[in-house]
Amino acid sequence: MFTISITETDYFMPEDGVVAQKQFLELLANPGEVWMSAYSFTLQPMFDELLKADARSVKILLLLDHSEEAGRAEASKVKHLAANLKHGDVTITTAGINSQAPSQIWHWKGFVVQQSGSSQYACWEGSTNFSQSGWLQGNSARTFSSAVWAQKFIQQFEAHKQWALANEPQYQIH
Repeated sequence: MFTISITETDYFMPEDGVVAQKQFLELLANPGEVWMSAYSFTLQPMFDELLKADARSVKILLLLDHSEEAGRAEASKVKHLAANLKHGDVTITTAGINSQAPSQIWHWKGFVVQQSGSSQYACWEGSTNFSQSGWLQGNSARTFSSAVWAQKFIQQFEAHKQWALANEPQYQIH
């Protein structure tokens, strides 16, 4: 736990769905590096932006829920992305490390983008799934810039990723 003071932009779906999705995709349009954690992961324009960024040698790191990744809406897209990422990777996980019920779902939805050519971080967090329907449902999201929050997100991301790789080989895409 930690405390930060930030200025943020908040989105409440479905009313802000169009503008929130646009901002979400804009943050992925020119990243320097990306750490993304997601439950539902099916939004095609997001896949397109991630693959374009990868083609520009951007490091893309993804941490995805095991139950959603295996679903029919997601499995082929995630496998295609994992097979085509040249500068990143996809890790599949459960609630995992430090959970009293580690087999539960990975429900953390957020990402950190280190801005291209700078030490600035754009942060996204909320209840919105990274899917077409997520923007149409009753969800919320926020964007902000915080190096402190970004570093904490990356630290948590990396700890969960390492745990999943060591303890959940059955979920990893090879």
